Amino acid sequence: MDHRPALLLIAHGTRNPRGPVEMDELVGLLGRRLDTPVASAWLEHDLIEPDPVTAAGRLVADGARAIVTLPFLVLGAGHAKTDVPGSVAAIHDSHPGVALRHGRVLGLHPSLFALARERVASARPWPEPPGGGEALLVTGAGSSDPDANGDLAKATRFLAETTGHRWAENAYAGVTWPTADVALHRIAAAGGRRVVRFSWSLLAGVLEERVDRWAAEAAKRTGIEIVDAGRFGPAREVAEAVADRYREALAGEARMNCDLCQFRLPLPGRERRAGLASAGGTGERVHPAAMPIRRADAPPASPAMGRAPSVEPGS
Repeated sequence: MDHRPALLLIAHGTRNPRGPVEMDELVGLLGRRLDTPVASAWLEHDLIEPDPVTAAGRLVADGARAIVTLPFLVLGAGHAKTDVPGSVAAIHDSHPGVALRHGRVLGLHPSLFALARERVASARPWPEPPGGGEALLVTGAGSSDPDANGDLAKATRFLAETTGHRWAENAYAGVTWPTADVALHRIAAAGGRRVVRFSWSLLAGVLEERVDRWAAEAAKRTGIEIVDAGRFGPAREVAEAVADRYREALAGEARMNCDLCQFRLPLPGRERRAGLASAGGTGERVHPAAMPIRRADAPPASPAMGRAPSVEPGS
């Protein structure tokens, strides 16, 4: 066996039969990309097998002496903070001779934003610019953990700012507020005529199907057009994000909150800002080195989208 540690993805679990099919597709992509054994497991193994200990045992039986465990979860809610670490502890107890390294959730990874922008762009052809009666709605599963819910709000804002939308909402399938049915009816009541909806989710699941039903009902009751921009799925960009988290775990890399730092990485829609001093600012005073980039990034002024904020020299 290759000396590189194997990778074990630990996902939530689903009753949707497409979920494990998509997981198998992603596992194949990752195996080729990382050139190491890759397997998947499910927290809710009463719905779908194998459980994490069983999956790890199969890797060990095939020769693995080191495993990177990775929560295959898009946001860091309770499953990532309690259930997955509990499963990792159970793997350690069952296989004490196997070296384990644990990675972090995919979170707000730049590759996911690149894919989300692509999905939204492909779904949104419309004669009017974003903002002219069109809203962007980003939906998630929902959690009792405000940290995860806050990250979805952050994802919505970032996606809106890099797709040109000036009307953006985030909503959930359950547990917290607002649920997607409420958000859709609010948009219609506020005069929205079209909604581009993107699901901030990895694999096919029943919660996404719930939002599908709500969207169909809202369109029928209000007459608003609702366009489904999809979700992430087993795409190349998702494999890139997983591979990054795998490499971070191996390197023991600890990072502050800078996955989406536009001054560190050429992020989608902000590529020209990479490498600038981070004093670019968003108010009236802008670092001189950032002024040309700020002007290039600024949206055009229009009655629908509002006037771009003025900038003046200064440090």
